[in-house]
Amino acid sequence: MTRLLTITALVLITMTTGAASAATFKPLAPEEAWNSTPIFATAPENDPRVFVVERGDSGTHKAEVRIIKDGALQSQPFLTVPNVDVSVERGLLSIAFAPDYKTSGRFYVFQVANGPGDTIDPSGTKGDIRIVEYKRSATNPDLADPASGRLVIKTPHSAGNHNGGWMGFGPDSLLYFTIGDNNSPSTNAQDLGNLYGKVLRIDPVGSAPGEYTIPPGNPYGGLFDPNPGARGEIFYYGLRNPYRASFSNVGLVIGDVGAGQTEEVDVLPTDTASGQNLGWPTCEGFCDSPHPEFTEPFFTYEHDYSGSPAPGTGNVIIGGYVIRDPDLTGLTGRYIYGDNNRSDLRTLNLSVPGGDPVDPGLSVNRFSLISFGEDSLGCTYVMADGTVSRIAADAAAPTACPHEINVPDPPDPPVDSTSPKLKLAGKRQKLRRKIVISATCSENCSISAKGSVKAKRHGKKKALGFKFKRATRDGAANTRVKVVLRLKWKALKRARKVLRSGRKLRATFRAVAADPSGNRVSDKVRLKIKRSPKKR
Repeated sequence: MTRLLTITALVLITMTTGAASAATFKPLAPEEAWNSTPIFATAPENDPRVFVVERGDSGTHKAEVRIIKDGALQSQPFLTVPNVDVSVERGLLSIAFAPDYKTSGRFYVFQVANGPGDTIDPSGTKGDIRIVEYKRSATNPDLADPASGRLVIKTPHSAGNHNGGWMGFGPDSLLYFTIGDNNSPSTNAQDLGNLYGKVLRIDPVGSAPGEYTIPPGNPYGGLFDPNPGARGEIFYYGLRNPYRASFSNVGLVIGDVGAGQTEEVDVLPTDTASGQNLGWPTCEGFCDSPHPEFTEPFFTYEHDYSGSPAPGTGNVIIGGYVIRDPDLTGLTGRYIYGDNNRSDLRTLNLSVPGGDPVDPGLSVNRFSLISFGEDSLGCTYVMADGTVSRIAADAAAPTACPHEINVPDPPDPPVDSTSPKLKLAGKRQKLRRKIVISATCSENCSISAKGSVKAKRHGKKKALGFKFKRATRDGAANTRVKVVLRLKWKALKRARKVLRSGRKLRATFRAVAADPSGNRVSDKVRLKIKRSPKKR
């Protein structure tokens, strides 16, 4: 892309960073021990085992759920799921154990079907997203009963990607799961008549195929719902591809994969159901113009498609978990997440408005990060580099989670009350499509910037009716970063026309600096813009 408008700014911020961590990875098994790619990890309540979902084999179209017991991978699968399509981003994507699993033996799998021909749904089609109930073996707790499979809910899904793929039981003992927009951003995510681009909530208990219950607290589909045709399973909507999510003390935390500009973390309450709309595809990340009907993201970061993406950027967010492990000093209580286009992981304090991204010092191979996981003992897992690893306090820690059952949820990390400092400066610039604000933080920071343009003629100013798209960046301590703001091509053409008419252009740029505790301050700078030289 062409080099565009450049503004130099100095941002001085006083902040507090999280404590340094000596955390490391403890692989649960070598890469060759897995029969296909590990893609999810979880555990039943009060159960010391870890259950790992393998995505599936493209040759046999079978996927497996494996057990880690006492830190060792068991050779015999807990469950083998047939008829799984693993093309593009499909597969066996997650598993969830009922809160009463110890007595009922019920659990659920999120599967993309390879087509008809199995006993679960003989009339199914290739690409169907299915939630299937299974039960534990009556004789062996390390085995499931493959004959117990019962289709709970399904929806056709023609795209190989944007499947969503996460599910879990919430604090209300109901099953939540996510489905992507079927790679059709024009209508699906905003259409309450389908399940695409949504978070769904159901009570999956039933006996017949396709039997489940819509909870009375769901926002749509009730007797007096003013939205005719709305699906009652919908809990939230307006998402693009909510591939991974998790529950925390502040609600449901979703990593929603963006399109060409922005990745986002959404934090949504589960104690009240108002049917929040996250805004896709009208908005990607924060909206450029006011949309009070949308719920804004908790945190966003911008894309970087370069060979060495800049700090705080990425292209494919992988949502994670709030770390409960009390041994992980400096990380406990923080939300860990990553990006498939980066090697370094990051953490957030979900009690800090707007987020406070901090590098925990944990890295995987670039493009290898698949997912995160959590067991019932308070340990956190990472699926990357072809295997599953526990995040451990240090290299001497055991592979198995060292804690007892019922590790309490961690308290919120402390919040600092010191306000940051912000100073911006700039000079006259040439009119091009991008502006780049150079910013330096004294400690880890988050910078958000936006801009607008006005025309001036005969001493009078007139708004042109367009703005620069808001941009955000993470800033590491004492490291200069560039915050890139962009004009749409249509707006750029209008601005060029104004300059050719003899009028002057003035741009106003505003930046907000936020420290890890949510303290923030704003400043602005006004600049003159001149015509760019013609290309020869």
